[in-house]
Amino acid sequence: MSLLQAAIGQPVLVELKNGETYNGTLDSCDKFMNMVLKGTVCTSRTADHFKRCTECHIRGNTIKYICVPDEVMENM
Repeated sequence: MSLLQAAIGQPVLVELKNGETYNGTLDSCDKFMNMVLKGTVCTSRTADHFKRCTECHIRGNTIKYICVPDEVMENM
């Protein structure tokens, strides 16, 4: 959880269990890994549809993978 708290304000990539990916700036997260991303681009699992959202809420139990910038790891 401290990694996600350190990543607030940084760009992240979130992959869901259904294969969709979300690229955006992490705005907030809670102890259940529920997150809010700002300036998000959602890509379908087949990569043939893209959506742009100003704000996106992601439920923590649907997350498969989170990629944070290397700088966040170095600053911990």
